[in-house]
Amino acid sequence: MRQLSPIKGSSGMELLEADGFVLQSFDTLTGIKFFVTAEPDAKNLDAVLRDIYINYSDFVLKNPFYEMDMPIQKGGRFCQKLDKIAEEHQRMQDRR
Repeated sequence: MRQLSPIKGSSGMELLEADGFVLQSFDTLTGIKFFVTAEPDAKNLDAVLRDIYINYSDFVLKNPFYEMDMPIQKGGRFCQKLDKIAEEHQRMQDRR
């Protein structure tokens, strides 16, 4: 694959800002990439992504029945935690 970034040795995209949204990524040491989209004025997305990764580690990777590249079960504990993280982040943004 060719280098997409103008900076030699760049490992990839971390933040994309557009008129109507922002896209932020989080690369883990194990090579898993998490992305979140939000409104342009959203703050603390790096903390949201870290929380998602922590919960992914706790509820998906530590599940003895989970195998890599398996779809994540909808409605499971990880998805429930994702909903709570999103709701909490939205409440914090609404207070501003």
